[in-house]
Amino acid sequence: MRRVLLAAAILAALAAAVVLGHLAVIEIGREVVTLRTPRSDGTWQATRLWIVDDGGVAWLHSAGADWVARFANDPVVEVERGGEARRYRAHAAPGPHPHVDRLLREKYGLADRWVRFLAPDDETTVAVRLDPL
Repeated sequence: MRRVLLAAAILAALAAAVVLGHLAVIEIGREVVTLRTPRSDGTWQATRLWIVDDGGVAWLHSAGADWVARFANDPVVEVERGGEARRYRAHAAPGPHPHVDRLLREKYGLADRWVRFLAPDDETTVAVRLDPL
């Protein structure tokens, strides 16, 4: 019984280390913006995401499409970047985006590879183009 408890404790510690390491890799050392999407009650819901620029267009990327539904009816979103909040019209672009993926890999390096290892791109992957208002 003692060995089972020790093994369970070790597995729990390893799981916690992976989760904390994952969060640290995402947040430390690279640009993370706060995307605010409107709720039905008039408040804003915040999500922390990576962002890349391609010419005059900014792109957000997420491994899941669930959060995109939050701005499906109202595409006006707010992005806080570098301490400044600006409003954009968000356009979800499901499917593969190799150019955006390359920009993310160039900007976020090992962190991007780590995130894609834990949550590989699939049919739910969504890139979002931000057009300034």
